[in-house]
Amino acid sequence: MTRWALLLLAVLLLPGCTATETGPVYQVDSKLYSWVTAPGSVHPASDRAPLVEDPTVTFRLENGERNSALVATGEWGGNEWRTGQTYLFGFDIRVAPGGIGNEAVSLARLTRAGASPTDIISADLSAARGVTVMGRTCIGPNELGNWHRVEFRVKLTDRDTGYLEVFCDREPIWARTGMRTTLPPICRLSEGCDDVVARPVRFEVKMGLMSDTGVSRPIAVQMQRLHYRRIFYVPNRVGQL
Repeated sequence: MTRWALLLLAVLLLPGCTATETGPVYQVDSKLYSWVTAPGSVHPASDRAPLVEDPTVTFRLENGERNSALVATGEWGGNEWRTGQTYLFGFDIRVAPGGIGNEAVSLARLTRAGASPTDIISADLSAARGVTVMGRTCIGPNELGNWHRVEFRVKLTDRDTGYLEVFCDREPIWARTGMRTTLPPICRLSEGCDDVVARPVRFEVKMGLMSDTGVSRPIAVQMQRLHYRRIFYVPNRVGQL
């Protein structure tokens, strides 16, 4: 057996790894991770805190409310979500029949933090289209009553060496590579995207319900297996999709 084959076998035998042909290889615990239940996990902009009942988190917005979300941080004492790092994050989602209206809301957002926060990518939910990312359907509206998984894999960088991949039920639906991930896709220095980003560059990931304007009717969703981790082994790269 070659040296590289032995290395691959060793990685796959690490806790939390499984061999797959597509998508992420890391297993996700059904029990909620400690950052989800930590007192400081509720995003400060939230109008109401989510209801946490392990293994399920219920996010709800009433008329006029905008946010009920958790911020993915705390696993490494704040030394995270920085350029040069690669992450996998995601969640399982289910929506009860009639639980949403026609207006779109965000379920997850990767944001460049700072004085002028900039959303890099989001997973959005509406009754008409279900769950979409970058305009592509992830979960159809008729499938929202069942549990489905949404995941993102991203290399954070301000140079043309980053990538961003989206998986639904561990199958890729959207991917770009050779890009800056400090600005919304698709942005490349080589194509004239030379906006200066203030340093140090920090990022923030939120999961829950987020609306830029107050919702016009109550909305509720359930999530399980909310998860993020910094990764060093990245198989099954998607490339362009």
